[in-house]
Amino acid sequence: MKRLLLALLLTGLGQARPEPHVWKFPSTAREHSNWFFVVPRDMPPPPDRFAILRIGNRPCRIAPGRTPWRINVGDTRYWPILERAMQTWNMGVQPLGMTYLFLPADPEHPPDLTLKWFDPQLPRDKAAATWWSTGLDTARVLGISLDGSFRVPEGNMVQILAHELGHVLGLGESQQPGDLMYYRTPTQRLGPGDVRLSQRDFEALRWLYGQEYFTPIRSPRD
Repeated sequence: MKRLLLALLLTGLGQARPEPHVWKFPSTAREHSNWFFVVPRDMPPPPDRFAILRIGNRPCRIAPGRTPWRINVGDTRYWPILERAMQTWNMGVQPLGMTYLFLPADPEHPPDLTLKWFDPQLPRDKAAATWWSTGLDTARVLGISLDGSFRVPEGNMVQILAHELGHVLGLGESQQPGDLMYYRTPTQRLGPGDVRLSQRDFEALRWLYGQEYFTPIRSPRD
């Protein structure tokens, strides 16, 4: 086994377990009613210059029936940031007919992943990092570490966390500015509602979750 760090650079980068979807995002439909994605009829390749996480020749993705992943915020001060980051992906996949990808952990649903704010393992030049353990036939997310600095605007923190959740889904870095998975953090100040998937993010996720043969991404508790 080897450990693999997928980090967001500020200057550069089982069994199915169906669960009831009882938690609702407030005002989601109204806030994001203007989102629009083109869904092609056939299955095009991933967008150019958009990496997909792979082990060998197989892409990595969460197995069908294994979503939503339950996320523990780790520090309640950052709940609004986690809520918006989860919304970004949950609303973005609706045109694909997919249900929630992420929901908050609660007493009835233990966490698949707990966020680590101010993690001493996080390199000082990184805003966030997704930690992995990989083998020949599996990829396991070990955790997400974040800076947690309140000097970073809330919208930018939403973008950073949403980017890391994209890695959890199996998406790599994009080389195209404007993509949520772009390897550089936007330098402009973002509002919490400014963070959304681009058409390229959407197409990459559509391709990945349309693949029949893949390496499953597992949580620490799988």
